Amino acid sequence: MKVFQNRILRLNLCFILTLLTNADYSKSNQEPMIKQHINKTVFAGETVTLHCNKTKLDDDFTWKLNSFVIFRQVSEGNRTMRNFSSDRIHIDPAAPRELTIHQIQASNAGNYSCYPAAIRWTLTITENTTRAESLKQMPLYIIIIIIISCSGVILICLIITISIYIHRSCKNNKQSQREMGQDFSQAAARGRIQTQNSRYFEKYNSVYGQV
Repeated sequence: MKVFQNRILRLNLCFILTLLTNADYSKSNQEPMIKQHINKTVFAGETVTLHCNKTKLDDDFTWKLNSFVIFRQVSEGNRTMRNFSSDRIHIDPAAPRELTIHQIQASNAGNYSCYPAAIRWTLTITENTTRAESLKQMPLYIIIIIIISCSGVILICLIITISIYIHRSCKNNKQSQREMGQDFSQAAARGRIQTQNSRYFEKYNSVYGQV
């Protein structure tokens, strides 16, 4: 009877230890809740850098692509694990909070997450055809800008020309008025001189005529 009880006790202890071990394992592997979600759209061929915020728990740092760990840095023993799906992905162990993707392609699209900051980026890759179409439309905008600029220059030149014309017209009018005034004053002076001369000759004739 005692042997049977001991066996049951051992089985219970093994069962409890198994439950505790599984609980600790599931807790350690439980993914933290995402605190920030960023949607990012980039063109194929670009270089993209994702910046993860600094926290107090950065001693152990992890990057995930979708649900797969691609980088892990553990302070204990200074261990670093890399499992990049592409040679275009780069993380510097000296600065693990930055993930850089060179010459990004459609195959690099997905969810990139960093821990312990718990930030997730959803990368969407757009092919260069969209950019090519936008580049084709650029000359139209340039032409419009040139037309507007030329129109502005022409308008300014027209305003300056009209202003100069008005200024010269006013100046000529003033000058002509002055000349007319001078002619009038000179004519009046000549009239006075002629009147004085005629009076003088009349007096002269009257005096010598009597003699």
